[in-house]
Amino acid sequence: MKQTSRELFKDATSGKKTNRPPVWLMRQAGRFLPEYRELKKTHTFTQIVQTPDLAVEATLQPIRRFDFDCAIIFSDILVVAEALGFEYEFKDTGGIRLLKTVSNEKDVIELTARVNDVCQHLQYVKEALQILRNELPHKAIYGFCGAPWTLACYLVQGENIQGFPKLLQLQQSNPVLFEKMMNALTQASINYANMQLQTQIDAFQVFDSHAGLTSLNSYNELSGKWIAKIVEEIKGKAVSVVFANEMSGRLAEATKTNADFYSLDATKKLSEVRNQYNIGLQGNLPPEILSNSTAQQTALRTKEIIDDMKDFGRHIFNLAHGIKPDAKLENVEAMCQTIRGY
Repeated sequence: MKQTSRELFKDATSGKKTNRPPVWLMRQAGRFLPEYRELKKTHTFTQIVQTPDLAVEATLQPIRRFDFDCAIIFSDILVVAEALGFEYEFKDTGGIRLLKTVSNEKDVIELTARVNDVCQHLQYVKEALQILRNELPHKAIYGFCGAPWTLACYLVQGENIQGFPKLLQLQQSNPVLFEKMMNALTQASINYANMQLQTQIDAFQVFDSHAGLTSLNSYNELSGKWIAKIVEEIKGKAVSVVFANEMSGRLAEATKTNADFYSLDATKKLSEVRNQYNIGLQGNLPPEILSNSTAQQTALRTKEIIDDMKDFGRHIFNLAHGIKPDAKLENVEAMCQTIRGY
């Protein structure tokens, strides 16, 4: 009997020998798909995220088209911020804006008071995951959240401004308040992760999109130690994956989170990292390849990555970052065919 995607994922992530790695792409549900653009004509992003049937539809679209081994629930890292009372909106110029921010002790007290109610506000995510599990019994399913540090970037700055200087100022001027805020965000994230784990997800990914803002040797103190608390909660219940952006040059710091897998950018060969750190690896095709190359070039780069990792195991094929809106469908198909035919 042919091995299912879910079985392949379990074998690959547990270190068993597999013929090929399981594959999915960060941001695989989204703007590069014509069917998603059709969905966006009649529904806003927020409506899709907060309506279980629509979130499931967006999640299923790339699975139907490319038959990826893994589905990741269509959602947003800022749903936790919203559940904590920090609503956000999309700016006409692009990016997001929070309607209120964290700037003092009173704000942190209010945030902390809402931590245990987070899951009550996010039942739509649980419902979507339950539907998805029923729809995809033979696929691996990812849940996710944003890293507390990355959430804090938005909560303190209020919008995605380069460098998020207000958070760094808060941390330096009032480290006690910073710790209180991070503690609350971490507990909220743990509560959210546990809710998702109840739906039989196979993996849980923590997205630390702004990890690179931490200075040398400060990552563990500012971000990593908080992610480690979330990872500890997930251990043994689902495969834990950490995506820490712009940290490939500081892997000794980044891998202290003790996650099962680390999602790597394109600046290093996976085999080099595996030789140095005994950790599962996810990645790491540059998304630019899918946007700018030919199908043949995509197939060659895909094969190079699989060849590089074939003797190591514990590899999930993915991109170095999220797929871009201008990715060519034929290149994604060439990538998938190369992996399946390996």
